Amino acid sequence: MGSVLTVLCAFYGLFAFVAFTNALLMRRARLGETSDWNPAVCIPARDEAHQIADAVAPLVAEGAKVYVFDDDSTDGTAEAAANAGATVIRANGPLPEGWVGKNRACHELAKVVAEDHPGEWIVFLDADVKPAPGFLAALGAAVLESKRSVATGFPRIIPGAGLEPAYLGWVAWILAASNPFGLVRLANVGHNRFMNGQIGVWKSSLYFDLLPHEAVKGEVLEDVKIGRLLAREGIRVEVLDLTRVLSVQMYRTFREALDGMSKNTFSITGSEFGTVALGAFFLFCGWGWLLAGSMWWIPLMLLLVSKVMVDLGARFPLWTLPLMPVTLTWAAYTCVRSLLWHRRGTVQWKGRIYP
Repeated sequence: MGSVLTVLCAFYGLFAFVAFTNALLMRRARLGETSDWNPAVCIPARDEAHQIADAVAPLVAEGAKVYVFDDDSTDGTAEAAANAGATVIRANGPLPEGWVGKNRACHELAKVVAEDHPGEWIVFLDADVKPAPGFLAALGAAVLESKRSVATGFPRIIPGAGLEPAYLGWVAWILAASNPFGLVRLANVGHNRFMNGQIGVWKSSLYFDLLPHEAVKGEVLEDVKIGRLLAREGIRVEVLDLTRVLSVQMYRTFREALDGMSKNTFSITGSEFGTVALGAFFLFCGWGWLLAGSMWWIPLMLLLVSKVMVDLGARFPLWTLPLMPVTLTWAAYTCVRSLLWHRRGTVQWKGRIYP
């Protein structure tokens, strides 16, 4: 039993170590900092009339030129964005075959920026983000200090209703407790193979060299694929802690979160075997500590330490902490559900069905 306990402590301790180093070493964007940059801000939007002004208005107040691509919305998204101060670009036809809506929108936005905006930076934001006043200045200070040509980051996740935060807790945990963003930044070696689709910051010249959204035009989970594209090209990405300057409510309910992550999970691995293996991994993370027998509380404590380190940094509800084994069981179920969606041959999202 001693050797089993040692292995389990090493396994769960690694998550705690990575979460701690990320909390300590990731570069943070802080309000009140200033920067000399003038980025174009691009926001793809489809049926986001209820919240698009929350994304656009703070950016316009900072003097930014904001471009919104209205992706065949039916709820007045274009009007709401224009009233908030954005320049609205409308789709000039149906979604072309082989494209996912968001990728087409970002690609078209970039083409408009190339003709209309003199700045050397492009910031892509999802329509559901909520920038704090001074967000762009703080972001610019962090990006320019990093001296990278590409940056992304983690906003604060605004919890949804009911059990949604307990379900969604596995997403932030697996990212921040298994991917050593801080250590890669400190050592300047390796690549995290990561982009977060909620925010992407690009030096314009690099973006137009790579045309990343065109390169992954048919991918539902475009940010994962772009992160891997950047790794293949040897282009380093600065991953920022943006929890003090940017927030996002990804989903409002448990069912919305389950559907959203079921859409995404298969694309993370790209294979049926990989998706099953990922589900088994989550299930083991959730309950493997039971193998320690009477000393079960030691590996469980390490699991919870890793979770609380992530949640404190992300300002995530701490009441979800005791439910971590259940959260990871839901993550395993999501893998199974995502696999079944893939076997069905289609994925439905934002009112569209993608093969």
